[in-house]
Amino acid sequence: MRPTGVVLIAVYHFLAALMLALVGISLFAGGTIFSAMMGGANSGVFAGLGLLVGVAGGIFFLVFALVYAAAAWGIWTMREWRRILSIVMAVISLFFSLPGLFLMAMSMNLFLGGYRVLRLGISVLIIWYLMQPQVKAAFRSS
Repeated sequence: MRPTGVVLIAVYHFLAALMLALVGISLFAGGTIFSAMMGGANSGVFAGLGLLVGVAGGIFFLVFALVYAAAAWGIWTMREWRRILSIVMAVISLFFSLPGLFLMAMSMNLFLGGYRVLRLGISVLIIWYLMQPQVKAAFRSS
């Protein structure tokens, strides 16, 4: 039997993978469109830059989408090493959220700050939950 927290973490990772994949695809499309728009204006540098940013950003986000999808599937199927992967990804998320909180305090942007606080809280909860002895035991026993 899968604990409820494990189900919630798996759903969270699946949704994160979906969102990251959509951002990656959007970057591919946006970079291509920007490159085509700038290429028509005889500005090869901007066309190449747009294409480079679109492709590199798209690949970056699609790789992270695959990692989140793998973690989600592993958490769903109760794999021990994927529990560890989820903890590592939550720690990485913490490191990406902290500079945003600092910038939020400087610019007083409450919407993005609220998002970052929520992401920070979710990351802390994932780490805390997956480190609980009964959850570790559930992963080891399956």
